[in-house]
Amino acid sequence: MSKPLQTTDQIHAPHATRHDTRAARGFSLLELTLVIAIIGVLTAVVALNVGGLGGKAKIRSTEAGLSNIQTALNSYHLEYSAYPPDLRTLVTAKIMSADRPMLDGWKRDFYYDPRGRSKDQPYILMSSGEDGVSGNEDDIDIWTMLQKR
Repeated sequence: MSKPLQTTDQIHAPHATRHDTRAARGFSLLELTLVIAIIGVLTAVVALNVGGLGGKAKIRSTEAGLSNIQTALNSYHLEYSAYPPDLRTLVTAKIMSADRPMLDGWKRDFYYDPRGRSKDQPYILMSSGEDGVSGNEDDIDIWTMLQKR
């Protein structure tokens, strides 16, 4: 029996089964390290930007809450010719909804005192801010908030 004739493709076939070392090597350790470093830097930048926005969002949320409560206090005053003794009274008088918590952006109760500072500020309504301590620069007071606008 004679051997069948080999085609050109079959002659070069052994060469095609060899692996090209450049194509199969993948990424080097240096390339992987650079990619991981870049991802780390991008993650840090995003985290800093989002963290800063979170603080501003909490301040805006607190200011919105103060404005809503002030509107409810003014409505109560129009109806009863006095300010309520506490903020819960706004809920019992059905001026504010019970399902809307009266908390600042840091999930703490607002401070309210119906005995105001003056005739122009007939009540005290404020948040102690991010640090939770009253009497410092991060406090958010309804009256100073309105002056800034």
